[in-house]
Amino acid sequence: MDEMDTPQELVSYLTPRENNEMMSTYQNTTAIACPACSEPFDYLIVCKQDPTSLSLSEVMDLCVSTGDNGNPFLFTHRE
Repeated sequence: MDEMDTPQELVSYLTPRENNEMMSTYQNTTAIACPACSEPFDYLIVCKQDPTSLSLSEVMDLCVSTGDNGNPFLFTHRE
């Protein structure tokens, strides 16, 4: 991935895991680098509604970016 890739473009390289009216979740099964920190991320969470609530079952670091439409993209990193 080069730095020109947007979060929307990253989705085509990820494995879809969950999709509902509030969010979509994709797993990074190929160790793509996070656009915010350049480390591989575990999951990409695309928030579709404002507000959206997340319940995380484990402690993890988050990097945040926004798409062209202003929706937040959360990149998760397990500790």
